[in-house]
Amino acid sequence: MQQATSVCGATAPAASRALFQDHLVDQKYPGCRAVAGLPPGAQWTAFLDIAPSGMGVFRLILRSVMSVTVGRPRGGQQAVTAIHHIDDTVDELIERERALSALDAALRRSSEGRVRMVLVEGAIGTGKTALVWRFLEQAESSGVLCFGVHIRPDERSLSVDTLDRMFRNVAVPHLFRTAVARRLSALRDGCGADGPTLVSQLTELAADLLDLAESVPVLLVIDDIHHLDTDSLHALLHLLPTASAGRVLVVLTADESRQPLDWRMPTGLLMRPNFQRVVLNRLSEDGARLAATRRLGEAAAEALPADLVALSAGNPLVLEYLSRAYEATGTGYPQGYAQAFVECLRRCPPETVEVVRALAALGEQATPELVAELAAVDRVDVDLLPLTNAGLLDGQSFRHPSAARAVLRDMPAGVCAGLHRRAALLLHDEGAPALDVAHQLIQADEHELPWASELLLDAAGEALALNRVGLALECVKLAGRAERDPVARAVVDARLSRLEWHLKPLAAARHVQSQLKDGAAGRLSARDTLDLAWRTAWFGRIDAVEPLLSAVGRTPDGGDVNELVRWLAFTYPKHTFSRGPVTAPPSSAQAEPWLHSASGLAEGLIGAPNDQGVADAERVLQSLALDHESLWSGETAALALLTLVYGDRLEEAVAHADRLLDEARDAEMPTWHAVFRAVRAEALFRQGDLPGAYDEAVTALAEIPVQGWGIVVGLPVGCAVNAAVRMGDLSAAKRLLGSPLPKSALRSRYGLHFLHARGHYRLAVGLPQAALADFLACGSLTEGWGAGGVGVVPWRTSAAEAWSRHGNPDQARRLLRDQLAMLPPSSGRARGQAMRVLACVSRDTRRPQLLTDAVDVLKNCGDKYELARALTDLSVALRQGGDQLKARRTARRALHFAKAAGARPLCDEAALYDQEAKAARLARDEDEKLSLLTGQEIRVAALAVEGDTNHEIAAKLYITPSTVEQHLTRIFRKLNVKRRDELPWQLDTWSA
Repeated sequence: MQQATSVCGATAPAASRALFQDHLVDQKYPGCRAVAGLPPGAQWTAFLDIAPSGMGVFRLILRSVMSVTVGRPRGGQQAVTAIHHIDDTVDELIERERALSALDAALRRSSEGRVRMVLVEGAIGTGKTALVWRFLEQAESSGVLCFGVHIRPDERSLSVDTLDRMFRNVAVPHLFRTAVARRLSALRDGCGADGPTLVSQLTELAADLLDLAESVPVLLVIDDIHHLDTDSLHALLHLLPTASAGRVLVVLTADESRQPLDWRMPTGLLMRPNFQRVVLNRLSEDGARLAATRRLGEAAAEALPADLVALSAGNPLVLEYLSRAYEATGTGYPQGYAQAFVECLRRCPPETVEVVRALAALGEQATPELVAELAAVDRVDVDLLPLTNAGLLDGQSFRHPSAARAVLRDMPAGVCAGLHRRAALLLHDEGAPALDVAHQLIQADEHELPWASELLLDAAGEALALNRVGLALECVKLAGRAERDPVARAVVDARLSRLEWHLKPLAAARHVQSQLKDGAAGRLSARDTLDLAWRTAWFGRIDAVEPLLSAVGRTPDGGDVNELVRWLAFTYPKHTFSRGPVTAPPSSAQAEPWLHSASGLAEGLIGAPNDQGVADAERVLQSLALDHESLWSGETAALALLTLVYGDRLEEAVAHADRLLDEARDAEMPTWHAVFRAVRAEALFRQGDLPGAYDEAVTALAEIPVQGWGIVVGLPVGCAVNAAVRMGDLSAAKRLLGSPLPKSALRSRYGLHFLHARGHYRLAVGLPQAALADFLACGSLTEGWGAGGVGVVPWRTSAAEAWSRHGNPDQARRLLRDQLAMLPPSSGRARGQAMRVLACVSRDTRRPQLLTDAVDVLKNCGDKYELARALTDLSVALRQGGDQLKARRTARRALHFAKAAGARPLCDEAALYDQEAKAARLARDEDEKLSLLTGQEIRVAALAVEGDTNHEIAAKLYITPSTVEQHLTRIFRKLNVKRRDELPWQLDTWSA
């Protein structure tokens, strides 16, 4: 919105200016900016840009150059008033031609000496003000003396200030201005603006208007009279001239849907023969599109969404707000409907406002009976009529939910909270579902009601069934504030922390300490204790796990403690957990159903991957559904996925991960969503899809804060670092290795991924000794697993590679023999890796066969990178063995798989030998061509290559220049060249 700027011109038409200042700059149209305060007779020109809230869709942008000369009447003649417009098409009122014509006809008849009265009716936002403003402007430009006033929504009575604004016009004769001032002064000094004094003075003012009309036609505009009460409307009747003779036109505007208007409007006014009604309807669909086209332009209007016009329901004001929002955002245009709705609601009577607020507060639970009771009204449809007729409501529903939210936001905070509290009580009494009542309690921040805590916890369960974890969390939070009993409060806090972990694990970490105290005091159930043990382990609080084991052992479900210890032994391989005393015999029913599956999968991963473990993981994944009330269901899913990954069932792992990602997203579990994405990234890495693995791992890290990952952060960081190193992006790997890592993470199974990746980074930057330390740390970490750990990370193979780089092939061979001995037959990827590294530290004669076997193993496991690496080494071994043809073919295969894996350094390595082979082949081709030359031609060509001229060549070879030229001609033909600079460089070697 551009602010108006005042420059040189002439005084604006007085009534236009007065009405403009009174109506368009008031609270109703805060977006309007106008030039005001100029003294009478000053010269001015105003460029006015009036907000859509004032003019609706008509966008009455008064880019008018008002050049007016106003003076006192001379010789009984009215001063000349002229208004010259520019760009009248902007001001054109769409589908209002008949209404404007009716007003023009009424003005002509009144100018002929007959008093006329016109009531312009229309719903909110249909452009009544825009119409009468245009009409008043045209009338004033034709020499009519105009008065106008806008009745504000807070002006329930006809006050002296209202009358003062009505007759404020510097262009009126001095005698009339004096008479008006005298009568208003009498009202101020007398009984005020009511009673017999008011009626008397209004009657006198009506007579003054008729006297004034004898010299100049008079137009009186009173906008929005529906705001006045009944007494004021009856008093206003005395201001309107009753005589049939007189050049006076009175134009009133009112909201047609205000039914009480017809009941309050004086019968004497409605029955007058000179009274006429003009009704403004909403725009047709074509009219709405035309209005939007003029607002946005032809190009933008062609792409206008159909629902934008439908959302406006033909209301000019709403359409203007929608168009402006569409112009600003392109996609956020429904917010314009909300803004227009609130703007219109402020013009409605209090009863309508209360009903709309009740409608917004109740939402989907709104029925006419509930809305009427909450708003304390008799008829909901009657009170909503103003907004229904304006097209702002579709029956008793908002056309877009943004309007309901905007209505509630527009309320004072205390009033809004009170409304929601009353709605909660009403819905509770009506027996509404717990979730509906809880929604009202949350909005009201109400937890003191005696039944609030129990209802909120029930509502949380309903919300979780609908996968609305955020809403369930709000219910549990409010229920926790209502609890006073320590035991009940501990149970609620445990549930709260569990739900917080699903959404924001870092927030859940802040409650661990207080919940450990509750566990030590025996306030937690067995299931809550197991969940707390899981979260404590997630955040690396190993020291706090021991007391929880004792607590689990004291419960009737003490059998769970053995399952928990097995899982902990896999999660923290070097730590020994004591089971503690079990004071009760184990029962057949477990407190945590998913703990048994998680423990079994963990125990399977401690040993070498096998077909039975993979089959168990498949069965678990096919039957598993994520449970909001248990953290162990997600842990079981993650372990099952990792079992498939470590067992080289990579395609199955990716497929199951995709399904679980969808389930976690639908269930509003962003933490598990990030974990499953990290496992998927590891599967892609082992398939040799380095860019895909890197992107997945980095995306997973971005889904939740790094500190919220706990010890599990080692998995996505390790995967991303490994992928970055193999892609040749060492700077990205270095940056990732700087991620904050809990100390306990390096003592967990997830630390294996981080240490293994950091070791390969150190190998890539030329630090084999430091890399060896990382790989051996992996081995040390898995000592408690015995022969296990071979599927998690191939640390022995990597350590052997580091020993080889460090100059100790014997130690490398010992590690590789141990690795191959431990691997089951199904571990194709790990076996192929070990065989490739073993070939590097073996004799030259054994190397091609070992690498060939490695290639045969790797091509069946689906790892493009490892296959490309083995093929590259094989091409080098074949070249060293003298089989150049096979070496070149192998190098080309290696280059193909390296490109598919996205491994740039390996591409360069594989392509290097291929380029050398191409260069050697080109050299041989050149040698074959040079063999066609005679000895003398070779000598001539060699001197030409050195840059000698024909005469210099002839002098050196003791021949004539013409003979040199003949030799060069034959040389060019044999070598298929055209110029000297195209002669091959090998000629100087041949010449020697």
